Amino acid sequence: MKKYVGALCTLALLAVSLPNLFAQASQPSQPVDPTAQAPATPAPVTPPTFPRSEGKAEPDRADVRVYMGTIVRDGDTYVLKAGNAKYLLDSQKKAKTYKGKDVNVTSTLDKAKNLIHVEKIKPSPSM
Repeated sequence: MKKYVGALCTLALLAVSLPNLFAQASQPSQPVDPTAQAPATPAPVTPPTFPRSEGKAEPDRADVRVYMGTIVRDGDTYVLKAGNAKYLLDSQKKAKTYKGKDVNVTSTLDKAKNLIHVEKIKPSPSM
């Protein structure tokens, strides 16, 4: 009989304390500050930056510019991808050696054809 009374008391104690244990777990760990206010506007999101699709002018020749981007394959041709723009390269042989790499292309641009006339291509340290 003593075994049953002891087990019954243990179950009663467990039944009374169980709701309190769950109630403490759902409460926030830090007290809420009633004077604190939520920010009125969310923080601005900085848009991603892309390299300029316009090239930098060479000091000695106004029509020659350096374009920065990545050489990628577009169909059966290699193009220079700079930001969201793609430029066809007239020197596929030079471009092929830099496939998938970030480069600086010294060239002139034919805007009507979106074609870059390559003078030289060199790897870019970083973009």
